[in-house]
Amino acid sequence: MSEELLVDIRKLSVSFGAGSRRTTVVKDLSLQIAPGECVALVGESGSGKSVTARTLVGLTGHDAHVDAERIEFAGRELRGLPERAWRRIRGAEIGFVLQDALASLDALRTVGAEVAEPLRIHARLTRRERDAEVLRLLDAAGVPEPAIRARHRPHELSGGQRQRALIASAIAASPRLIIADEPTTALDATVAAQIIRLLGEVKADGRGLLLVSHDLAVVAALADRIA
Repeated sequence: MSEELLVDIRKLSVSFGAGSRRTTVVKDLSLQIAPGECVALVGESGSGKSVTARTLVGLTGHDAHVDAERIEFAGRELRGLPERAWRRIRGAEIGFVLQDALASLDALRTVGAEVAEPLRIHARLTRRERDAEVLRLLDAAGVPEPAIRARHRPHELSGGQRQRALIASAIAASPRLIIADEPTTALDATVAAQIIRLLGEVKADGRGLLLVSHDLAVVAALADRIA
């Protein structure tokens, strides 16, 4: 693998079930992503895009059968990693933005606590430093009045504000790769444009970006290459 690549996947196949009921949902997919590059994974609903994204963070599920010649991140082989190793990678090395922010954010925790979680796990900060960084991240993600919104729970925010908060959480520990799975689904055009600009800033900052989408307008705005 080239040292310049963040992600190098070769001939990935993922299936579920057993015996005659085993169903292959991803077959022989190869994908590479370099730092500062956005690669869009494009396909219709049900084509295996989200399964591919989840494979990169070890979240395909216990009943999944994952086969590949190579699944490397920053030169490290990801196949066969124990869950303890995955927990060190998620958030710190790879940030994951799911399409349903309301379901992804913990309904019982404040938004500030949600964004602080990866900092608490992966960064050596005092409580005061962590609180200040949470407000900075929410502000950078375009959340209005971050000091107020940080005390709110997800259901108290608009859809666009929740999505921005989810992105703030995903980039909190400065991961080298961000995976955004349908990040503008169900958002109105104005809010979607704001999310696209925010993800563009993430890419400009030198991080790799895997954009999972069936929306070609979003893809055209962000992607350097398409798979």
